[in-house]
Amino acid sequence: MKEGWVQAIDVGRRTAAVARVVVVSALIATAFGATAATEAEATKIQKCKDANGNPLATDKSDPRCFNAPLTPDQQAAVEDQKRRAEEAYRACKTEQRGLQTLLSRYPDKQRHDAARRGALAQIETSMAASQKRMAQLLESRKRYLEEAEFYPSGNLPAKLRRDIDGNSALIAAQAQAIESQKEDAARKNAFYDEELSKLKKLWLPQRGDTRTCVAPPS
Repeated sequence: MKEGWVQAIDVGRRTAAVARVVVVSALIATAFGATAATEAEATKIQKCKDANGNPLATDKSDPRCFNAPLTPDQQAAVEDQKRRAEEAYRACKTEQRGLQTLLSRYPDKQRHDAARRGALAQIETSMAASQKRMAQLLESRKRYLEEAEFYPSGNLPAKLRRDIDGNSALIAAQAQAIESQKEDAARKNAFYDEELSKLKKLWLPQRGDTRTCVAPPS
């Protein structure tokens, strides 16, 4: 039995020795790999040229590196790109402020609907007055035409002719006013429809515009 224990202990020692060899080999491989990667990175040296055209093995931020000045066309293109970037940034910030103001004014659909009704109510009041005036003018026209029937030859008295001509002009003007009021109502509805489209996104759970305006490089 004593010999069996001795053999078991010997096997255990050999196994432990093998394990240590495997661990050490793995550590050496890892260290070698890291060293090789570092050396490879170190060998990736950027190059540039000095003012005389001589190559330099250095980083391009080295003050000895020569950068040829831009041509007028290239400089104009750079300035135009910068201007466009600045304009886009300002437009983005302006839109963001506008959306925030819109959300503050109408935190829910009920308030926006109320604002729409208020704006349209003014137009509807004006349109009702115009239509009432139109009805009066048409009633007067009917009366003038009935009077004109007494003159089948068309030789109307001067006053009646003036009344008919004046009435026709007023009817045309009133018709134009009513048409303008209808167009105004359509524009108002379109305006509130556009606002509502934006507000529906702003009313989502995240509450507000989450876009980021990218500032142009200084």
